[in-house]
Amino acid sequence: MAIAPLVDLGREYSDAVDDLRFRLQRYQKIAAEKDDLLAKLEQIKAAGQQDERFIARDTGALASAELQSTVKEIVSQAGGELTSTQVIPERKEENFTRIAVKIRVNGSTDVLRDVLHSIETSKPVLFVENLNIRPIRMPRNPILKQSQPIDKLSVDFDVVGYMQGN
Repeated sequence: MAIAPLVDLGREYSDAVDDLRFRLQRYQKIAAEKDDLLAKLEQIKAAGQQDERFIARDTGALASAELQSTVKEIVSQAGGELTSTQVIPERKEENFTRIAVKIRVNGSTDVLRDVLHSIETSKPVLFVENLNIRPIRMPRNPILKQSQPIDKLSVDFDVVGYMQGN
């Protein structure tokens, strides 16, 4: 009877060793996957840095300048007249930096349509906010005794894009 407690103790130790061996194998398997997982993480980070949905600049000032340049090109391609641009101070929104410029454009309805379409479909992704459209009144023609319907608009709006945060 004095051997029974020793046999039970030996079984407990054997079970504990088996459990530790199982844990060790599981941890070794996880450790072996570490390099692969770190490589995948780096790929994901690199893909995030090259994400075309965001303005890819290091500072807000550079991003604002790029945004102004993009809008100027869009307006000139549409045949509009860019009368002013004004940088709106950048601000943090969650993990992103909001970059915005205030724009004033003169042009026809077709110009407005083309400008808005180009902005909304561009890469990086840009948004139009605070859209304000006013007709430009032309003086009356004294010969016709009425004002001529001329399709000329003055349009103010904000163009907003985002930079990824670090």
